[in-house]
Amino acid sequence: MNNTRAPLISVITVVRNGAATLATTLASVHMQRQIDVEHLVIDGASTDGTIDIIKANESEQLRWISEPDHGIYDAMNKGISLARGEWLLFLGADDALADQMVLADIFMDRDLLEYDLVCGRSNYEDGRECSPRLDWRTMIFNTIHHQAAFYRRRLFDRFRYRLDIPVVADYEMNFLIYRQHQLVLFLDREIAISGKHGVSHTCSQSAVQISMFRIRSRHMNTLLNTALLIIGFANLAITRLRGVF
Repeated sequence: MNNTRAPLISVITVVRNGAATLATTLASVHMQRQIDVEHLVIDGASTDGTIDIIKANESEQLRWISEPDHGIYDAMNKGISLARGEWLLFLGADDALADQMVLADIFMDRDLLEYDLVCGRSNYEDGRECSPRLDWRTMIFNTIHHQAAFYRRRLFDRFRYRLDIPVVADYEMNFLIYRQHQLVLFLDREIAISGKHGVSHTCSQSAVQISMFRIRSRHMNTLLNTALLIIGFANLAITRLRGVF
C-alpha cells in the first residue's frame, strides 16, 4: 500500500445560465469517495436560477464566485488562479464524472510524480466515445477532451488560456504538451459523461480549424502551420462527403 497522501484535485466548472444541467455536475463531484477534492464553480453572472442551484448544493468542498467575465476561457483562468489542487480537471456545466470512484481509482495508490497529464475516456450522452491521444494528429486536431484530462498545476505557473480564441483555446496546452514531449499517462478508464449542449457543439468546424491555426502560429513557422491548416480543411471536406454518400 502506498502511504503517500493522495493529491488534492481541483475540479473547475465554468457556467453561465446552466440551471438545466448544473445540479448533476455538482452531485457527480460531491459524491466522489476516498479522495480529497475541491470543486470551484466560476459563474458568469447567471440570470436563470443557476445561483440558487449552487447555493442549494453548498458544502465544504465547494467554492464559487459569480461575476461578469469575458467568456469561457476568462472564467477558466479565474478557476486556475483560485485552485489549490495539485491536479486540475475542467468539468463542464453539462458534464458529469462517470461514477463515484473516478478520482480515487486514478489518484489513490498510483505513482504519478513523473506525469504532467493524466487522461481517460469521455463518453457523450448519445453513446459516442472519445479516447484521448497525443501523436501527430495533435498537430491538426484537439485530441484531448478536457472533461477527461487531469493537468498538473505547475503547467499553469506561466500559462493562461487566450481570451481571443472563443472555443478551442484549450487546444494550446495540449499542443504544447505534445510538442515539448511532456510525460502523459493514458488510462483505459471512463472519466466523464459529456452533454450535447456545450459551445463546441454549436461552432463551425471551419472556424475551429482557423482558431487552431492562430494558436499554432505562436509556436511554429508559417509554412508548416499553413500545411496543417490545409490538411485540417481537407479532412473536414472528406468527412462531409462521407456524410452525404
